[in-house]
Amino acid sequence: MDKPFDLSLLDAELARHGLASLSERLGGAEPGPVLDPLTIDRAVDKYRKGSRTLQSACAHYGVELNGAHRAGNDALAALRVALALGRAYPAEIGGLDPAELHERQIGWYRAWAEGLQSWLRRSKDPAAVVDGSWPAR
Repeated sequence: MDKPFDLSLLDAELARHGLASLSERLGGAEPGPVLDPLTIDRAVDKYRKGSRTLQSACAHYGVELNGAHRAGNDALAALRVALALGRAYPAEIGGLDPAELHERQIGWYRAWAEGLQSWLRRSKDPAAVVDGSWPAR
């Protein structure tokens, strides 16, 4: 869940330790294909009210989450949420191969970021900027 956070944190930690970035390790390419249940969930169920945390997504899609906030448990739950999303929205994502789904997520994330930025500028901060880069910043 929330790949821009995870991948940006990983890149920052690599830099902090003087190691090659993800892109450098991939010969200049960006990581991918990446699967982000949060980005997919926001795109296919735009108007669902409430939180979009891993715990709430698990509850919404009927996924069991044991031992939350432990990396392995959270990763397994996020994978199960992704599978549940595929079952719940076969027309939107069911027939896409990983590369196609990756490309769709780039657009979905950008659209979400633009919408959030627009709302923030109207309601809270006229200078707000929301980075629409995905999967890494």
